[in-house]
Amino acid sequence: TARRDLLAQCVRFAEAAGATIQDAESEPAFEISPLVSYGGEGLESLRGKTLVGDQLITDIESVQTV
Repeated sequence: TARRDLLAQCVRFAEAAGATIQDAESEPAFEISPLVSYGGEGLESLRGKTLVGDQLITDIESVQTV
């Protein structure tokens, strides 16, 4: 579905920026708002962080990590 594709794209953006995803084998359900990053740009501050699923990232400073 389109929603699954959008969520998968957000995971790819985060991983490309250097983040790891907690429980990556299950489908993480986090979304990066296009106000934060439209095409994966500006996510450098995620490098080295482990993101938890089920969140809407609307502000890069308020990302929930492990």
